[in-house]
Amino acid sequence: MFGILNLRLHHVALAEVSMISICLVGILHYGHGIHGCDLLYWRQMLARLKDKPMAIMLLIGVLKLLMILIRTLLSYTEVPQEIGPPISIVKRRYRRFIVMRLLAAHKKFLRDKRQIQQRHSDLLQAIHLFRKDGRRLYECTADQLSQSIQQLLPAEEQQELDLLQLGYDRYKCVSQLREMDIYKLVLALALPKL
Repeated sequence: MFGILNLRLHHVALAEVSMISICLVGILHYGHGIHGCDLLYWRQMLARLKDKPMAIMLLIGVLKLLMILIRTLLSYTEVPQEIGPPISIVKRRYRRFIVMRLLAAHKKFLRDKRQIQQRHSDLLQAIHLFRKDGRRLYECTADQLSQSIQQLLPAEEQQELDLLQLGYDRYKCVSQLREMDIYKLVLALALPKL
């Protein structure tokens, strides 16, 4: 069990060693088949050389070039990791979602027939939720940094679709929304006039 798990962890190194072994056997087979040179012949040739360190350095250089070639070939076979959408797109979608949700709460505040205290408390809850979710764009804890961007900034799919169908994305404030605008709204700073 441990050996198989170890092989799975180091499959790239195993592939490199296998490719080097195949190349070495291929060279030796070609030398023996065409020229009649077996391992003893190569040992005798090495014994005849007067400059053995240079031959060994040359052999090491050839092996390094062979490893570079093999690593390059193996890098094309690796499956790339699945990359999600860019952070800017996820942030833009999240900003749009929280502003549309705030606009829906404001519209409900204006058109609802209930008493003003109940409507006001609902609007205050929506503003508090907007500020809490808006802070996620700027304030990250250590636990949140380990999460993916989609988990850190979740936009509820069904609620977002409902808001889009109601046309909240057509407002100018939603379509031209910038990150600094959300920051100012979260901190309750005055926005510039458009």
